[in-house]
Amino acid sequence: SEKLAIALGLISTPHGTPLRITKNLRVCSDCHAATKFLSKIIKRKIIVRDASRYHLVENGACSCGDYW
Repeated sequence: SEKLAIALGLISTPHGTPLRITKNLRVCSDCHAATKFLSKIIKRKIIVRDASRYHLVENGACSCGDYW
């Protein structure tokens, strides 16, 4: 799950570096919302590559415009 990958990335990378996550399935609505929420709280870029597109999440907003 993306949430588990984000948690692992947070504890294993220095503060301020973007998190890059790749998965072979589409992002579900719950994980999409959680990624946006976490990016706003932790103030880091989160880049998620799913089966159909890239999601660049920064400061609580996603580059897909919530059309995924």
